[in-house]
Amino acid sequence: MYGSHLKKSLQLFPGIGEKKEKQLLGVGVYDWQTLIQYQKKANDPLLPNVSILEERWEELEREFQEANFSFFTKELPSLEYWRLWQHFPERFCFLDIETTGISESSVTTVVSLFQDETIRTFERGKDLEFLFDVIEPEDIIVTYNGRRFDIPFLEREFHYRVKNPQLDLMNLLHSIGIKGGLKKSEIQLGLVRPEAIAGMDGREAPLLWFEYQRTNNIEALEKLIAYNREDTKNLKIVLEKTIGLLTENLLF
Repeated sequence: MYGSHLKKSLQLFPGIGEKKEKQLLGVGVYDWQTLIQYQKKANDPLLPNVSILEERWEELEREFQEANFSFFTKELPSLEYWRLWQHFPERFCFLDIETTGISESSVTTVVSLFQDETIRTFERGKDLEFLFDVIEPEDIIVTYNGRRFDIPFLEREFHYRVKNPQLDLMNLLHSIGIKGGLKKSEIQLGLVRPEAIAGMDGREAPLLWFEYQRTNNIEALEKLIAYNREDTKNLKIVLEKTIGLLTENLLF
């Protein structure tokens, strides 16, 4: 670890976006305290004056000491939510869904949630309708491509608006140059899947569900669930490895 990842977020201060943050990192400003020290010496015209920065610093320190998770999810850009993992891992809810396809008539078959080292799987026709009952409204939902697929798909099917803060690992990985889908990203990060499901991809998941529905093949259902649960649990590993790359390469 390199100290508090959260306290290294300069974007929590007024007037600092991603571009300005990178410029400040280049001159040795790497956390809240060094930002104040820098502005006292440099009087950077592109930054607020010292008194404004100090007032914000006091506010951030107070909320940090009070462990006010919701304050920081409201203040941080969504791509920066990874900084909260170090301090609030129990508030991250990893989510992955399986469906019968991507058309308007497609439906959700299986959904898994992995949070605080507990995994729960919800199955269509069994308990899928209770999915959102177990997600706290302020917890961060972590997905891969969930902003474009998983969450809109669930919202459409459940007629429900997901208001939780969201961290899409696809966008986070793209920000450090790792692309190609979840499975290829896992390989680039050094993850190895169990042999029984290593060769599976999203195209096989609907076939397993249809096989189960047509013949009551329990093995097909169990394989689908195992695949879904592996995807979901791997999201946590992907997040941790991505944070490692961000910090080791001083890209934060």
